[in-house]
Amino acid sequence: MNFKSLFLGSTAVIAAATGANAADPVVVVEPAAPNYVEVCDAFGAGYFYIPGTETCLDIGGYVRFQVDANDDDWGVMTRGHLDVTAKSDTELGVLTGDIEINANAYSDNRDNDVVLDNAYIGLGGFQAGYFDTYWDEGLTGEVDDLAGNTKITEMRYIYAANGFIAALALDALEADMVSGLGNGSTDMNKLGVAGRVGFNAGGVNAKLDIGYDTYNEEAAFRALGEFAAGPGSILLGGLYNTGASAYAKTWELDQGGFSDTYYGYSEWAVAAGYRMDVTDKFRVTPMVQYTQLKTDKSLGLDDDPDAWSGGMYFEYELVKDFWAKLNVQYTDYNDDLADYAGKSDWAGYFRLQRDF
Repeated sequence: MNFKSLFLGSTAVIAAATGANAADPVVVVEPAAPNYVEVCDAFGAGYFYIPGTETCLDIGGYVRFQVDANDDDWGVMTRGHLDVTAKSDTELGVLTGDIEINANAYSDNRDNDVVLDNAYIGLGGFQAGYFDTYWDEGLTGEVDDLAGNTKITEMRYIYAANGFIAALALDALEADMVSGLGNGSTDMNKLGVAGRVGFNAGGVNAKLDIGYDTYNEEAAFRALGEFAAGPGSILLGGLYNTGASAYAKTWELDQGGFSDTYYGYSEWAVAAGYRMDVTDKFRVTPMVQYTQLKTDKSLGLDDDPDAWSGGMYFEYELVKDFWAKLNVQYTDYNDDLADYAGKSDWAGYFRLQRDF
């Protein structure tokens, strides 16, 4: 057999094999469909589905530039706040996970830091994690000062419907939450019990907060109210503390003429203001507050000190989601406050903030 014969024979075999398979189907591989991000409107604006899942995600936050100043010094702070919230429907209600982080840069001697701001899990009305608690809410959150510790690890249950809210929380209290006061010297954590009832309807938004500190076996009571009036809202608040507790503001005071530091707490306080909508983009809130302190009389004070404070809070939205804010406060301490006898001071800040 020569080379030519071998070539012709091989060609015939290949042709026969090809003919035998001519009727086989041809498989065409289709390109994979892309996973487009879909809007999730079940939980409000801003949510989208994580591709391939039934979980909805919302990413938000803000960037803040702030100049702080007082009688003695000034400084600059820049913050990036990131908020990631995941929600999905389950047979037991909405399952929520929330993480909020602050990254802060300072112009003074403080070290830059990254801190956990909030993190919690929620299922239906149940929530557990590290929170800005209800005590963090104030009339403006800037000028008034009507709470003690406002960041606490807790479990809480919330019922909210038709403008009504009721909540009950168990708080993990730490010894240093009541520095220098009461029975907070032990290292062992104890429980606090806190609750809120409130309603928002017909131009009235009213809330009552109650907290009980088992370290000191003392209670705290606070009422906040906002009432629509004219081009804005009247703001009213008040509190009463039966004694030093994690829910009461602690005042650190230097006794005049001595090196010792002693402490007091806000026994009661009242605050009032008016949030006026000057235009759709410009708001002004003047506010005043009176605070009666309680201190240890063995340290030499004739009477318990008190303090008046007042301030103005300006908010202007330059463009959508970009705010310029100015806060100016003045505090006057009475003569019974040893180291602050007859003293007054100024403080405030200027802030630029872009929300997203």
